[in-house]
Amino acid sequence: MTIQNQFSSGLESGNFVVNSDPVHQAWCAIEQQRQVDPNAEPSLYNEIIQPENPIVIAFGTPPGSLQGQEGLVSSKDFAHFEFLCNKSNPVFSINEAAIKLFQSHYNDLLLLKNKLVENSKSKTPPLIIITGQFLGGSVATLFTLWLLQGLNLSKTKRPLCITFGSPLVGDEHLRKCVLEFSTWKSCFLHIVSDQDHTPKIFMSQNTTTGAYKPFGTFLLCSASGCACSEDPDFISEQFVTTNSQTQDPNLGFSYGQILEDLKWKALCNIFKSIEGQSHPLQASIITQLLAIGVVSLQQSQDTDNLVRKMKKHETKLLIQKKKNSDSDNKLNEMKIHMAFLEWYKKDAKRQNIGYYDLYRNMGNQSDNMVTGFKKKLMNYWEDSVTEVENKPQLEGAHFRVRWLYAGTNYRGMVEPLHIADYYKDGGKNYQTAAGKRPKHFTLLEEWYQENQEKEKKKKQETQKQEEKPESGPSKSKRENVGSSLNDDSCFWARVEEALILLKNGGLTTDDKRKLKEFEDYVWNALKNYAVSPEIFLKKSSFMKWWNEYEYKGIVESSSLLLDFMKNGGPREYEAGKFT
Repeated sequence: MTIQNQFSSGLESGNFVVNSDPVHQAWCAIEQQRQVDPNAEPSLYNEIIQPENPIVIAFGTPPGSLQGQEGLVSSKDFAHFEFLCNKSNPVFSINEAAIKLFQSHYNDLLLLKNKLVENSKSKTPPLIIITGQFLGGSVATLFTLWLLQGLNLSKTKRPLCITFGSPLVGDEHLRKCVLEFSTWKSCFLHIVSDQDHTPKIFMSQNTTTGAYKPFGTFLLCSASGCACSEDPDFISEQFVTTNSQTQDPNLGFSYGQILEDLKWKALCNIFKSIEGQSHPLQASIITQLLAIGVVSLQQSQDTDNLVRKMKKHETKLLIQKKKNSDSDNKLNEMKIHMAFLEWYKKDAKRQNIGYYDLYRNMGNQSDNMVTGFKKKLMNYWEDSVTEVENKPQLEGAHFRVRWLYAGTNYRGMVEPLHIADYYKDGGKNYQTAAGKRPKHFTLLEEWYQENQEKEKKKKQETQKQEEKPESGPSKSKRENVGSSLNDDSCFWARVEEALILLKNGGLTTDDKRKLKEFEDYVWNALKNYAVSPEIFLKKSSFMKWWNEYEYKGIVESSSLLLDFMKNGGPREYEAGKFT
């Protein structure tokens, strides 16, 4: 997509939106909500269900002015939205009036949420439209966020939240929290007229917890036309610069009439007025600003400054979009790098040394290529793990499971190479020294272990009725041990530490204890087929440790590992016949 098309799509999207059925269905539902019997018990929302049509939930507008209700409340002070928090944004703020209204109707809203979630599980789930005007739109936004948390979006349609003249609902941290859910931001459409003051009522309020910030798509309307934008800074600036009179929601400010006018509004005159523009991006920007009533046909210095600012912003967006489109290619590139390391591993085995020690010794030309691949793989996974870590708990958990196999395979293959570089440069205490082990390796290991615990519990539940539950390594693990990686990606760091102890000369009682602990660690790993048989290759660091450990007479005569090493254990192990 060109920069011109990317920006002018705001006009195209605006024209599409005002002619779309969901927008008009939402407004009709709001008008029906207003026409509820005044003698009936007041209700926060009205539910409209028609065969073969969307379910529309219309939130009403409580009486009274919003003046003086601009306060923001920290998410620490209310419940039900903890799922939005993440490591980068552990706290956010929401408009006090909106959250109070939501909480005062919590029980009714919970019943509605459960009903909609249940409906979404049907074979043909209906589209859900959630709408509201003024403060009712703010509650509609909160309810939609809450509903999204309970829906399985891989099996049902995403709900649409369409608000009319709704004031901003939260701060910058809330916006960032919502954006972490990659499929959620497209669920929100906020329709705003430049003649409606209500959406802008909190814009000048900078509270102690921060300033209000928009999120979602905004349809910005004026007498000249309309355009869509998702840029929070641009939207905020338009709220501040456009003039409007305060509207009383009870006076019936009619977005219905605005939508009808815009349906038939032609932009051809506006396009003609800027035919003299030589730069296509600049022409597109001015067209959109004219459409939403921000600038006039007589350009001024302020207009020029705004256009320059928008050109810079749109260029950044295009660059970011290109980065996102390159992600698939990047993943394929990483797979190629991993395939090369697999070849390197097999070639090292042919040389009777193992890939860890071959790389540590740096004696081949291919070792330099491995260094380059290792660096690229580590950069990719460091960025990927950081991205997942910063996601909200639910979204992050989904990614962790999806990446589990690839991340574990990467860690098992690449961390030993990183360990080799570390000890080759004279490092010590890789696992225990603060900051020595890269954080992303630690997180990948933690996520793997969490998943293993979950799988173990499921397995135990399945085996409750069996008389002889399965124990020890699986048949598949035994049969494939010859091509496996070490389960513990820090295995070689433990070997290096054991070698350092032997090099110390006079061994203390504590040194001997640590060496015995390492011996027990190796034996337990062997019993579980948790190490690669490559550790027994003649030139490996492990065999160097074992030969010196045995030669110095430290190993006890009753050692199970000693018996294993002397009586053909390594050959049986590689064949999957060791028990």
